Amino acid sequence: MQHFGWFLGAGFGVQGWGDPTYGIGYDWKKPTVYQEASREFERAGFDLFIIEDGVTVPDTYGGTAEVNLSTARFVPKHDPLPLVPYLLQATERLGIVPTLSASFYEPFTAARLLATLQHFADGRLGFNVVTSGSDIAAQNYGLDKQIEHDRRYDRAEEWVQVVRALWRSWDQDAVLEDIAGGVFADHTKVRTIDHKGEFFQVRGPLNTVPLPSEPVMVQAGASGRGQTFAGRNSDVVLALASTPERMRTYRDGIRQVAVEQGRDADDLKVLFVVQPIVTANAEEAASVREKRRTLTQASIDEALQSVSYLSGVDFKKFDLDAPLPEITTNSNQGTLDNFVKSAPAGSTVREILQARAEKDGLAIIGTAGEVAAHLGELGEAVGGDGFLFTGQVHPALVHRTLDPLVPELRRQGILRTELGDGGLRANLQDF
Repeated sequence: MQHFGWFLGAGFGVQGWGDPTYGIGYDWKKPTVYQEASREFERAGFDLFIIEDGVTVPDTYGGTAEVNLSTARFVPKHDPLPLVPYLLQATERLGIVPTLSASFYEPFTAARLLATLQHFADGRLGFNVVTSGSDIAAQNYGLDKQIEHDRRYDRAEEWVQVVRALWRSWDQDAVLEDIAGGVFADHTKVRTIDHKGEFFQVRGPLNTVPLPSEPVMVQAGASGRGQTFAGRNSDVVLALASTPERMRTYRDGIRQVAVEQGRDADDLKVLFVVQPIVTANAEEAASVREKRRTLTQASIDEALQSVSYLSGVDFKKFDLDAPLPEITTNSNQGTLDNFVKSAPAGSTVREILQARAEKDGLAIIGTAGEVAAHLGELGEAVGGDGFLFTGQVHPALVHRTLDPLVPELRRQGILRTELGDGGLRANLQDF
């Protein structure tokens, strides 16, 4: 049995751009399409729905936002936090996980927002912590550029410490609601945290009542420092790896970090992002693969603008047919490393792109039975905890994926038939 979820990498943004069914019967700016998708995820038995976020109009690729805006990639994007109550209202057991930046949200603000939403959620809330490596994002918050990569994680470590301390600044039995005695809360069970650290100074206590349970923390630590942060603090790790060997190496490493921090490794669920593309037959699968491996200028721009934005490196400046030089970044090191290592050292940019197209990247292409069998075999080979499907949530894609695949996953004993009612953390600990 594996855990499953859906990672909305497009965030609260345009859903289905480029698909023939784009916009038919839904408006991506309104909650309805996300509510309908979340109901489908819950019916499928998925544990959680993670909604990515970003705070820029990217213009790294070629020094212009043209490609991003024309293809609706990474922009426009609305704030996912106001969407959360709508998704909670539409579901009963699915975990809802918005993204917050530890670089830009003050810990008191984050703790208060998440505490409020967790009361709405009855224990179904999670939060995906990012450290926002983009300089242009930093410039939206009064900074000239983002701080150094590992220092961002140092700051995030303290951020998590403060947020959790604020959640615990009220004892669970602090609220008495003693009507006869005229006492709502016991003041001796509410305390300041008086935190004075390197990055934050926070008095506390939080002015919300005790949580039914602390929200589940999700993180995507890819670099060495990021893995240490995730292994020490996260309940769920959102992981990217393109081969069973790399998946197993990553999972083993991050679980070891958890053990070194005094945690039980099984308390940490490592979920690998995959993109299932379900086809009707072998002929259609072959056609999809051929289309994906054909490098057009549009597909080149699409791939390079994505890695440019996430890494902070302008890939437009590199000759497609010259070896890619050695590159470093202060931004998303995992994305850059994954891109560069897609082909042998010394490969040209075009060869890297072709290798990624040939390997299909995160895609798993085939009939529903073939995709389900591959996921089962992959889970066994990795010894993993499960998978996060990625893709936009316009109705056509959701139904094209789930309608044929869910019955096969259940038939093969990989996917649960229903979620428990104890909240997200309890569902994650079921197996």
